[in-house]
Amino acid sequence: MFKIVKLALVGLPLAACQSSAELQTSMQTAEPAPASVKAAIVNDARDFLADPYSIRDAEISYMQLNGRSGLHWVCVRANAKNAMGGYTGRQAIEVIVRNGQLVGNLPNSAACRNPTLRWQKFPELEALRDL
Repeated sequence: MFKIVKLALVGLPLAACQSSAELQTSMQTAEPAPASVKAAIVNDARDFLADPYSIRDAEISYMQLNGRSGLHWVCVRANAKNAMGGYTGRQAIEVIVRNGQLVGNLPNSAACRNPTLRWQKFPELEALRDL
């Protein structure tokens, strides 16, 4: 779908690396993503999507804490047009957050497919089409 940041993920312990018990605990304490994190995701999407004005069906997960690393993460899923002008279907990306800053991402993360993950609409991302 899109690249949130250009940083390598080598050595970052991601949500997909958490045990089932750790992931369950993380989901119980999850909170909606803060406005500052949402704004950073929108800003980066504007720079990296082939057609940021085509985003639809956008959602963002509640922010989770990876107990092992102390990093937070959210998942973003949306449908956007590719460079050929066609919609790709909704795709998800895990976004890694450290101290409120985006530090990495993992496209098609297994964590984003967890059926217990809580999602909310992400109208700020869809609003790019109105610019």
